[in-house]
Amino acid sequence: MLLRTTVYIDGYNLYYGCLRGTAHKWLDLSVLFEQCVLPSSAPHPSSLTGIKFFTAPILEKVAKSQDSVSSQSRYHTALGKKYPQKIEIIKGYYSLITASAKKVDTRTPKTWARLCEDVQIWKVEEKQSDVNLALHLYHDAINGLSDQLVIVTNDTDIAPALAMVRKFKPEVVIGLVIPSRDEARVPNTELAELAHWVRTHITDDELAKSQLPRVIQGGKKPTIKPESW
Repeated sequence: MLLRTTVYIDGYNLYYGCLRGTAHKWLDLSVLFEQCVLPSSAPHPSSLTGIKFFTAPILEKVAKSQDSVSSQSRYHTALGKKYPQKIEIIKGYYSLITASAKKVDTRTPKTWARLCEDVQIWKVEEKQSDVNLALHLYHDAINGLSDQLVIVTNDTDIAPALAMVRKFKPEVVIGLVIPSRDEARVPNTELAELAHWVRTHITDDELAKSQLPRVIQGGKKPTIKPESW
């Protein structure tokens, strides 16, 4: 029997753990999980029924490259065109505010924070993505929409939702994929204890094999991979 499987991806964790600084940003999420991750990791035969990708649009004010905003938007469009029925993109947002923070004294870095100088900083935070991910996975489990939940993150904010799934739907299988290219990275203990199986990394070879076509047709005009990617 194939387990109906839904993958829940923390886009921020995936980008900074696997994609930043690589040539693999034009990532085909369906190929990666259906052909690479699930066959090699999940203990039971799986049928990938859906991917939920939790992300937030980059703010131009803090983007590190001039084309960061447009490149991210183009990627989301490409995923939607290629997998309109399989991949759902759930967007939160970034908050940018000024805040006060304690400056580390580089001469005596062990000085207690309360004794250090206050400085004004720009504080950037991704909002709603963790909450959205937790709500979606709990909703899908409780309503019998999936037999196996595969969570792609190493963030403990979702631990309470996983604990509730284990308590109220113990028959649902939980898989944890740590978004890292370093196979030595240790998964968060709290998350690992709530999962039935854990994969500690995604290889460079798997990322390289799981790339979208350079040109995705559909809509009024094709969507083309950004030159900088």
